[in-house]
Amino acid sequence: MNHTTPPASSLAMTLLLACAATCLAVASVYLSQPVFADIAASFSLPASDARLGFSVASLAYALAFFILGPWSDYLPAAAMARRGLVLGALCLGAAGMLSHFSAYLLAVGAAGACAAMVPAAMFALLPRLAPPQQLGSYFGLIIAASVVGITLGRAGMGLLAGVTGWQHAYLIAAAALLLMALATYGLPPEPHRGSQAQAPQRHTYYQSLAMLAEPGLRSLFITGFLLFFAYLGMVTFLTYRLQQPPFHYDSTDIGKVSLVGLIAVLGAPLSGRLANRYGPRQVALAGLAMVALAIGLLWRASANLHVSSGLFLLFLGVFSCQPAIFVQIAGRAGASRRGTASSLYLLICLGAGSLSSTLLEPAWRLAGWAGISGVALGCTGLAALVLLRDSAGPHPGR
Repeated sequence: MNHTTPPASSLAMTLLLACAATCLAVASVYLSQPVFADIAASFSLPASDARLGFSVASLAYALAFFILGPWSDYLPAAAMARRGLVLGALCLGAAGMLSHFSAYLLAVGAAGACAAMVPAAMFALLPRLAPPQQLGSYFGLIIAASVVGITLGRAGMGLLAGVTGWQHAYLIAAAALLLMALATYGLPPEPHRGSQAQAPQRHTYYQSLAMLAEPGLRSLFITGFLLFFAYLGMVTFLTYRLQQPPFHYDSTDIGKVSLVGLIAVLGAPLSGRLANRYGPRQVALAGLAMVALAIGLLWRASANLHVSSGLFLLFLGVFSCQPAIFVQIAGRAGASRRGTASSLYLLICLGAGSLSSTLLEPAWRLAGWAGISGVALGCTGLAALVLLRDSAGPHPGR
């Protein structure tokens, strides 16, 4: 079936629902970050062990996104997203009621995997419906919705946990996902795409992994890995830093300061426009420079204003960089492989963020916040160096 562009009012509603569903799904992956101490206290664990909840959820999200990416071209998007929201809600509800930490980890891991079904479906839906000349802007808005989701997960969970406790906050998040699942019935219906799109086979994933060795894409994948290792490593361990002197933040305070990330949502759509004017690599390098400045501010932060300014620049830099890199990936992968290449890039970025929360533990033990900041700054500098040395490279798959 060939999809025609729907009326403007219908397309606007579709875009609104796609962004809202993506936002809530992404938020569900980040719920544990502001409440590490609360979770650890509930399970009688050292505070540092609670970060495993985020590591498991984000890694499951990344791996599932990679697996589901090819299926998103085959399955109806609305049904796929709805399934992810309902299953994710059930997993989050279970996470809020379980009394053993190992069972909690299993539940949040399953919730992360279910969450990936939603953005995978939405990234596949928009190219079928959007006017070609507006597709870049629409992708920018979906990425912006992901930024809002990250901030909403941290800020909303921190604020709710301060009032209801983290377990009840998880149940409220589960209810929000169920309501969003109902709202997805407003998405345009699609027939099963089996007659048009071939179901993914094993070789589909082999071909996807083979992209890691392609010179035209490899440098972009390395840049994304280093960027997200630095970014999510900083954000994860910032929770512990803000609980120390001179801040002494509780979960509510961490939730409030995380709200500054909402302002940085403007970076994603703006980046898409600037990339057309100045070139995507220049925009990506400017984003990396902002990330480096943010890390420096957060490293030396001694007042609330420093923390807010650093978080703002960190989110703005990361999500100004991302659309610019997506533009380069789309150009180098070719039209027939853009979805697969984008899914692989997201796997690399999110996997790097998940690994950072574990691999940075020695730096935290040995040198505290200075150790985390130093490693993050080094990774950001390496990312910029890789991008600077990157040539236009071959454009395979065109």
